Amino acid sequence: MHYKGGIIILFERLKQLPFFYGWVVLGLSFLGLFATFGIRASFGAYVIPWEDEFAISRTTVTFISTLSLITYATFQPIAGRLSDRYGTRLVLAVSLLLAGTALILASMANQLWQLTFLYGIVASIGLAGASNVTATAIVAHWFVEKRGLAMGLVLSGMAVGQLVVTPVSLYLIANYNWRLSLFVISAIIIIILPICYLFVRSKPEDMGLQPYGEKHEAVTVQAVSSSNKKINSDSIFAVMKERVFWFLTIPYFICGFTDVGLIGTHFIPFAEGKSFSVIIIGTVVAIIATFNIVGTIGTGYLSDRLSRSKLLAMIYWIRGVMFILVITAENPVLLYVFAVLYGVTEMASIAPTSSLCAHLFKQYSIGAVFGFVSVSHQLGAALGSLVPGVLFDLTGSYSMVFVMSIILLWGSGLLVMMVSDTQKINVALPESNSLKT
Repeated sequence: MHYKGGIIILFERLKQLPFFYGWVVLGLSFLGLFATFGIRASFGAYVIPWEDEFAISRTTVTFISTLSLITYATFQPIAGRLSDRYGTRLVLAVSLLLAGTALILASMANQLWQLTFLYGIVASIGLAGASNVTATAIVAHWFVEKRGLAMGLVLSGMAVGQLVVTPVSLYLIANYNWRLSLFVISAIIIIILPICYLFVRSKPEDMGLQPYGEKHEAVTVQAVSSSNKKINSDSIFAVMKERVFWFLTIPYFICGFTDVGLIGTHFIPFAEGKSFSVIIIGTVVAIIATFNIVGTIGTGYLSDRLSRSKLLAMIYWIRGVMFILVITAENPVLLYVFAVLYGVTEMASIAPTSSLCAHLFKQYSIGAVFGFVSVSHQLGAALGSLVPGVLFDLTGSYSMVFVMSIILLWGSGLLVMMVSDTQKINVALPESNSLKT
């Protein structure tokens, strides 16, 4: 009883902060993404150590990554739906607990099936619930104005996680072993868990607040329209009838194939195969992550001001050009140039894609829509993780998959150009938010 009273008093005081409490929620969601994506982004650091310890092929190691990404993709829309029903706070806390515990146990695995089960399935379910799906749903509930910027800021947690966790993992593996590395990084998730549970709130209404920038009159009109639309969209699959949904999800699939799949899983062994040192590779990863922060926040800011579909097209086209550079890189300088330019675009697609979803599909379950779009990305990542590993075992090279990725990225840019962005029209008139293609 005293505990509940103390919590109520605490949040009454927090409501009196000189700034909007949504920024606190955003910051804590940032921390969650920092830890969970940092783990996923460092997978490439474990490829060769696992090959050596368990005496397995590159294809077998990447199967663990593929299984992880498929599990991740499967549970993201479920996590989104659960967030809508039970609140993102509970889903986030349970997911962090599941991921942290499973990964700590994985660091103690002495048989391949244990590692595959704990990392590839159990931990990945937790990572799905503490992913960008949960974070973007929180932002969509807490922010109306500056939503694109807010999404860019929270999603930059993924880039910061990559910036910090991957080099630390490389260092710990090189100087100690992969078990210590996985244990230390996993422990960070457990540390973040109670902080997020105590201070994250799913919606501003839970604290008697309004979303940032929301106007009473706009809410009233929107609520009437949305209630009518939701009667016909109870199924979480209803959004798939919209053509524009596929114009966003297909390119996002290819995005996942080329970033989390190809680069996230295979860049480190690719660079090691070219005889680049651990220091150079760690520096490249750090540069990519640093410019990920710039790209993620920058595109979040631009998403509030420019056509998001055109912005996405430019991101995909530039990334395709950068892949030409990495194929030909034979010295550290070219690799550093690739790191800067690729880093700007690697995560830059998340904010405009998420912002477009929140804008175009607001009559549906926001969490479920984010979940389905993320599924396409993760399924692409799963394929992008497996196919290069198979091709490498067959040909001894990654060249073929890089050429294929360039073609797919340029095609993705053409697809997203077909999405009509209506964000400049007054949001107080729901009729103006109809989906156009």
